[in-house]
Amino acid sequence: MSFLRAAIDRMDALASAGLAKPPTTKPDLQRQLAKLDESIGEAEPVVELKPFLRSAAEKSAEALPRFKLNRVLRGAWCDPEFDTLGSAALDRALADQRRSSDQAMIDGYLTYFPVGRPIMEKLAGAASSAAQRHEWAWRERSRNWNLFAPSHGPAKVAQALVTRDHDEIFQLMREVGLGGNLAASGFGQATFARFCIATAELAPGKAVQAQRSLLRLFDQEALAGQIELVVRALLEPWVNEKPEPEHRKAISGFLLDQVGDPRLQRPRWERIIRSLAESIGEERALTVTQVFKRWLTEVAMREFFRAIAKTTDRPDQWAQREKFWMAYLDTGLVSDAWPALGIRARNQIEDIIRQSGERPEYGIIRGGPPSSSSIIMQIGDLRISEWSDNGLCRFWASDDGKAPGLYLKYYEGGSLRVMTGRSDFEHAMHSSSWQGKFAALIFRRTSIQHPELGRGTVRSWNSRW
Repeated sequence: MSFLRAAIDRMDALASAGLAKPPTTKPDLQRQLAKLDESIGEAEPVVELKPFLRSAAEKSAEALPRFKLNRVLRGAWCDPEFDTLGSAALDRALADQRRSSDQAMIDGYLTYFPVGRPIMEKLAGAASSAAQRHEWAWRERSRNWNLFAPSHGPAKVAQALVTRDHDEIFQLMREVGLGGNLAASGFGQATFARFCIATAELAPGKAVQAQRSLLRLFDQEALAGQIELVVRALLEPWVNEKPEPEHRKAISGFLLDQVGDPRLQRPRWERIIRSLAESIGEERALTVTQVFKRWLTEVAMREFFRAIAKTTDRPDQWAQREKFWMAYLDTGLVSDAWPALGIRARNQIEDIIRQSGERPEYGIIRGGPPSSSSIIMQIGDLRISEWSDNGLCRFWASDDGKAPGLYLKYYEGGSLRVMTGRSDFEHAMHSSSWQGKFAALIFRRTSIQHPELGRGTVRSWNSRW
């Protein structure tokens, strides 16, 4: 599009100089001119633009032919180095009041949107005047969307995006004049940032539509610098509520692809938390990002228990364990969960999980029965290893150096099936009325009651069993 605009500028300049245009050029030229105000053009590659601008800066803006002047008006804002040149070009364009130069000013303003630079006020004012000067789409757009008010335009467009169905967002972008890709212009990127903030502040019931739109609009290459705002927009509405499974899967898949698992890519998530803390405070930033970790913990546990239920030869026994542990999970008392799969069990469990569309991570157990698997959980300061077979359930203090680590790729089977340890290490069988005993042990160690069994059942609070 930038090449087309430049070609039209050249032909228009020739006509202004009294030189004839080829007979077939004029109808095509006018058709293309009629389309110029539909949206902003494509930005010229900076690697090609800067040498031209440096050359133009050596001359007076008054001496530039029209097509070169317009190229300056579109591109001078790519770097503060050229603000002086751009300012002189604006002065000439405002005096000439030519439609092609007016369009070039609008293009430059929207494409680079140099917020925070002294030249912004002059550029916005010139573009606003240009928009009002002709009977074209930019006049109405200026009125409807405050496009040339830098502190208001992006926010107003963003608020409209929030209310549109995700299938209507591209139509809105064309109505505004931003084309089909918000990331292609500075104004569009500023709008995307405001859209993220507006989405983050929505109630859960209204957030789904906006989040679907956000996922469609995200451009990894151009918007990667705003990923912390995207994270906030996708997670903050769900601090106190849960989205529907399919919507959660869509958000989770996006975050896993763009940022990674917060349990495994901690430095990346820590940078996001620090960035968010600058605008919403550290406590809120931690609360927001914790939403994703909570989802991953829940998926890990649910998928583990569901997969074992489909493969075990004792479904009655496994149903008891699932009911007991899920009660802790459903009330938010399990802070971490990490499956460790037996080598033989891995493929079968992977296939079952894959069918659900979930993407949980897990470790592999080396040594011991290859069909046995374990779920390693954290409740309070207690690390727990529950097994898929008749193995004992084991309990360590989380500060015990012998406690199994979370999020490991590999586990030694012998270290998960130990029978001795520090004085506060315990193991327990799934014998008669085991649920009450397990609940009592967990309460004694953490002061956390089972959601259904309370403090559990033991003969004496001083006895372990």
